[in-house]
Amino acid sequence: MIGSLTLKLKMKLLENLYIYPWLNPEYNNANTYIISSEGINVLIDPGHLAFVPDLLREMRRENFYGKTITLVICTHLHPDHFEGVEFFKGSLLGFHQEEERALREFYSPYLFQASRSRLPTKEADFYLNEGELQFGREVWRVIHTPGHSPGSICLYNPQNKVLITGDVVFLQGVGRTDLGGNPQILANSIRRLMELEVEFLLPGHGQILVGKEAVRRNFQWIERMILPLLL
Repeated sequence: MIGSLTLKLKMKLLENLYIYPWLNPEYNNANTYIISSEGINVLIDPGHLAFVPDLLREMRRENFYGKTITLVICTHLHPDHFEGVEFFKGSLLGFHQEEERALREFYSPYLFQASRSRLPTKEADFYLNEGELQFGREVWRVIHTPGHSPGSICLYNPQNKVLITGDVVFLQGVGRTDLGGNPQILANSIRRLMELEVEFLLPGHGQILVGKEAVRRNFQWIERMILPLLL
């Protein structure tokens, strides 16, 4: 084991960052994160709609409620990350524009139907491109990291060296590429992420990694064991 941290009860990771890991191995669902600063609450990847009540129950511990979420960001639009936006109709929604095309052409007729997921009726209020986003005092960078999906994005906070990776990188793993992705493009995206200084790696599934050395070793393992298979 490379070194990781599983938080079951403590949801506040940093001053303005909260984590809601999905810990039930029987069902597939995404980890959710909240960035909160000066009254702006940004929820990242709400997961499956059926599990939103579980998420809301955990959010209430930190005094977050559905109506207090300002913005929902989806790292990509696979059902296990996107379906739950249907609950947050009163919030703004942002994702990469490439995901909208993939949703229409591939995810909707295949992934959503196959998993019996409900296709959200909520549409994007704006698209996320590479660049900076500011939430209150928090400044985050949007990084377009295609490969798992055409419009996959990661979010990076240089001040606290936090990287939210969606399904691009996990603990000893990377996102699959057979759901509208591309292995070579995914490898290029991962190499971009390896250049960042990261102390907290927060993936879309599984355990988070805490500590610069743990993150570095994880990237080294991926580079040695997985990237050659993608190229």
